[in-house]
Amino acid sequence: MRRCLPLLVLFLAGCPAGRGPEESPPAAQKVTFPARQGSGQGLLFAGRAGQAPRPAVVVLHGDYGLTPRIEENAQRISALGYVVLAVDLYRGEKVETLLDAHIMDRGLPDERVKGDLKGAVDYLLSRDDVRPGAVGVVGWDMGGGYALDAAIADPRLRAVVTCYGRLTTDPALLAPMKASVLGLYAGLDEGNPPGTLAAFRKAMAKAGKRLAGLHVYEGAAHGFMNPAPDAKPTAADEKAREDGWRRIEEYLAAELR
Repeated sequence: MRRCLPLLVLFLAGCPAGRGPEESPPAAQKVTFPARQGSGQGLLFAGRAGQAPRPAVVVLHGDYGLTPRIEENAQRISALGYVVLAVDLYRGEKVETLLDAHIMDRGLPDERVKGDLKGAVDYLLSRDDVRPGAVGVVGWDMGGGYALDAAIADPRLRAVVTCYGRLTTDPALLAPMKASVLGLYAGLDEGNPPGTLAAFRKAMAKAGKRLAGLHVYEGAAHGFMNPAPDAKPTAADEKAREDGWRRIEEYLAAELR
């Protein structure tokens, strides 16, 4: 038995500390689900079958659609122990250029998007591996705005992360929301100026809603967590991205675990 010990030690030394089979990067599975207008679709990251019910997260992409970077983000969240559904709001249509991205974003029918988001939550809660009462939503850019919209419309959502998404600053519109909110914003983002962020803080307080954090990364550019294909992230962007992920992971664990 002693002769086997060095091999055992070598084997254990090669295994990352704290990682188990459930933490291996989950594979993506294409899924469709009923929505108000036709069928919604997306990529499901659920890990292996037969696991105990876990929290779930809806992931929403930005103007460029369900890109490989967004898939990586969804996989990263799932590897932490969540069932993740990355919704394709473009329903299979691909974006090639910045102009295409703007056209697709502005041309999205709001009612269809709302139906897809409700359908995504319905789908997750229909699964045996999802724990009721523990569903959140994370969105980047365009998806950040829709993440907040989804939580306002759907009281089943308990946590919202909006990464440089548009903000609702009317307390009356925020009133139905049951979720807390974490916001991550870029200091160089002209689309979300300080006045808008201040108005959102005030509206959340007036509506009696919990703002878990509204962080502005000075020196970081819009899209620092999911840069456009031709973007060249700076050191400030990379630092903001690293800290943003830390905050997202801590927030989801606190709200959904």
